[in-house]
Amino acid sequence: MRITEADQEQVKALKAGLRSLPTDIVASTISLNLSDNFLRILAADAFGNLTFLSSLWLDHNNLTFLYPGAFKSLYNLRVLYLSSNSRLTYLHANTFQGLDNLVSLDLSHCNLFEIHPFIFSHLPSLEVLDLTANNMHYIPQAFRSLTRLMRLSLERNHIEAIGRDSLKAMRALKDLNLRKNRIWTIHRDAFLKLDRLCMLNLGHNHLSDLPNQLFSGLAQLRTIRLEANRFTRINCSFYGLRSLRKLYLNNNHIMFIAEAAFSPLKELSFLHLNRNNLSYLSSRLLMELPKLRYVFLSHNPWECDCGMLWFATWILTYQGMIEGMHCTIPEVRNVSLLSLFTNDALATCSPPWGVIEEDACEGPHTNGAFPSSAASGIILCFLFTLKLQLSAV
Repeated sequence: MRITEADQEQVKALKAGLRSLPTDIVASTISLNLSDNFLRILAADAFGNLTFLSSLWLDHNNLTFLYPGAFKSLYNLRVLYLSSNSRLTYLHANTFQGLDNLVSLDLSHCNLFEIHPFIFSHLPSLEVLDLTANNMHYIPQAFRSLTRLMRLSLERNHIEAIGRDSLKAMRALKDLNLRKNRIWTIHRDAFLKLDRLCMLNLGHNHLSDLPNQLFSGLAQLRTIRLEANRFTRINCSFYGLRSLRKLYLNNNHIMFIAEAAFSPLKELSFLHLNRNNLSYLSSRLLMELPKLRYVFLSHNPWECDCGMLWFATWILTYQGMIEGMHCTIPEVRNVSLLSLFTNDALATCSPPWGVIEEDACEGPHTNGAFPSSAASGIILCFLFTLKLQLSAV
């Protein structure tokens, strides 16, 4: 295959069935695509004459071994794709020697189970690292070299724990994806140094508890995903998140949320609580969130009695969107809602219609719920229905 001058900007050997590197690539090439071939081994200094190369695609090959220094002449390389090489299980300490200007490295969908402690010491400029869908069981020491890294994905590995020092060196990190691992424990200081982090994804793990003050150092965090874990209660974990906009707690087993659990979240606009075991909420939880605009509450066993009557009055002035809050009261199906909106019915609830004062983050309470009342539950259903009708006008 002869590469012409006209093709020197981007060379493509897409699905050409290559089993070895082409030998006639123009030296001035700056972008080389060798995806979807059958390359197995890269020898030392395999790209020795391509010193102008800026982008290199080697994904979807059969790579099994990369010799130390395979890329050592590519000092202008900024983007390297090595994803979907399922036979790639180990990387030598000097694999990325010479890549001083590499900014983005994609190693997703390989089968890496071990990362040498010094492998990333050759990548002082790295900002994006994708290790999605590998076979890693722990966060490697090698990350301590990644002081300029801004985006890291470890999604779909087998990581079980995050230690105190696992992430501390990556102080430039803005986006951390740990979704779909087996994480069941996190040290309370694991995120302490990540003061630039904006996005944290811990969804689909095995977490059942969060240490109090766990996120206290994350002043810039905008989104945190904790869905599909094993939480049964939420206490004081969200202190310090003064910039948080979106909080995902859906698809857990949450039965209790402390009345001041969300108090620090003054910028919160999106709250997802679908598919939990919630029957009550403290009035403080939502009333102290001035910027809340989207609330998802469906698929919870809500007890719409006097203990939740505050919600019915709150939604009449709430300016955002609410999904859910379906009451578990069969009587509402057979009674006219308009006929129930009377002073006599309202009198069945003793004031105040709110929470019983309690410690903000301790105790096995049910968020200050009052005893059940079918009549007041129907009133709550009516007020909620009225709110929906007004919103539709």
